[in-house]
Amino acid sequence: MSLLCLLATRSALRAGMADPASWVTATERARLEAFGTEARRDVFLAGRWLARQAVREWRGDDGAVELQVADSGACRVARPDGVFVSISHSGDQVACAVAAVPVGVDIERLGARARDHLALARAVHGPAQQEQLRQLPPQARERHFLQLWTLKEAWLKAREQGLDFALMRAMAFDESADGDGGDMAVTEDGATIVAIATCADLPAVITPLNAAQMQTAPEWRRYRSRC
Repeated sequence: MSLLCLLATRSALRAGMADPASWVTATERARLEAFGTEARRDVFLAGRWLARQAVREWRGDDGAVELQVADSGACRVARPDGVFVSISHSGDQVACAVAAVPVGVDIERLGARARDHLALARAVHGPAQQEQLRQLPPQARERHFLQLWTLKEAWLKAREQGLDFALMRAMAFDESADGDGGDMAVTEDGATIVAIATCADLPAVITPLNAAQMQTAPEWRRYRSRC
């Protein structure tokens, strides 16, 4: 099994994007027309364009990629043939993960806005995770909170589940002692935290390609979920 994770900016994706009329499918068009702002439509198109690039890279061909919007809102390959895809957005950043098993990706930007992370943790993290966060100095809390948040949201996305705060509070995970295995992982690219999760063990190698323009080779910290 292989897994590909791409990270790109909306501005770069817009610059290389073909006319959406030539590639947007019926379910994507319906979703696009439901958005009330041009900014939201722009985010949606950027993610869908990146997903097509990612699937082509994963397959190793230049064939057409037809995507659909699932009832859950998730991105699906119309004729999957063992290809699963997930999209996430944060600010100007767009991420996409592709794998041979159901996969989820989530990203968040550090320093995007001031928030009370201890208060937020009461809604989405269990007592032990809240205590870990409380023990950290204030300047370290945002990173730790977002690492936990993105791992949990990626896990939910891999299962096409929406935000479920009760389940998120119950969710725990153990760090992989040997740095291999696990069903979820997190890394950083500059100020962007990137988490991925699958419904099976992650592959030994998680491949980033240069749609990502990642600043450094990512080091993924792997975990095994307990729910």
